[in-house]
Amino acid sequence: MTATKRVLQAAGLAAGVVGAIAASAPDTPVGRAARRLNRRLARDVRYAVASAPGLIYRLAGRQPDPNVSDDILADRIRSTIGPLEKRLDVPRVHVIVEDRVAILHGDIPADADARAIEHAIFNVSGIRGVESHLHPGLISGDTRPSQSADRRPASDALKRLLGSARDAGARYPYAAVHAVLCTFSDRIPDRERDHVFAHLPQDVQALAGPANRHGEPPRRVKTLVELVAAASAEGGMDATTAPDITRAVVGTLHDLVPEESGDVSAVLPSELRDLWERNLTK
Repeated sequence: MTATKRVLQAAGLAAGVVGAIAASAPDTPVGRAARRLNRRLARDVRYAVASAPGLIYRLAGRQPDPNVSDDILADRIRSTIGPLEKRLDVPRVHVIVEDRVAILHGDIPADADARAIEHAIFNVSGIRGVESHLHPGLISGDTRPSQSADRRPASDALKRLLGSARDAGARYPYAAVHAVLCTFSDRIPDRERDHVFAHLPQDVQALAGPANRHGEPPRRVKTLVELVAAASAEGGMDATTAPDITRAVVGTLHDLVPEESGDVSAVLPSELRDLWERNLTK
């Protein structure tokens, strides 16, 4: 602890000396360079002060208690990835923890960014699995917080899906379509899933996943109730509208890929097959 304080004190003193040089010669090349260096030193000192307790905690060999609630694990994840999100220059990731499995959603410009965040979360004490729906270009396009947002026009297929969710009562159509597509397509075997989404434009493919998983796999849904519950857990829907939104989005997806209808039916459990073929009554 004493050594850490001395390092921080020395860094603070250095920042003060550089600041004095900048103040004494404000309009010279040396003064301008000193001001830039002073800003950099001040930023690094602030970061070191904020990071020192955690660094000391880790160097002492201490570990957070893994036997905590899902809410505490979610807070622990947000504290862990906050600095990483800032360093990678990515939008904030939405995190839900269910039975110690972290479920991730968000707009990630690059695949490498998603992998870095997934790896960091998987190493959080108490987390036993990660289900990631972080995919390049998801919803908002390939932009970072430091860049201006530039959303591309939605394809006709995506407009139909968004319209069906909106008509069924979705307050946030993008999030609702994303939740239903991810959950439903995750129940289709990979090969058939690839066939289905090969017929659809890139913006729909981005909304549909697939999920990238680490650790223990989630339970696969078999019934309409389980599908609705899983889609609701992804976000963007409430309990009163989730069943109608799920039916509407799955029905629209069916209409968009009629050539795949029979093949998808063949790989679904009976109740989801009925949903896909629209034989269920509301």
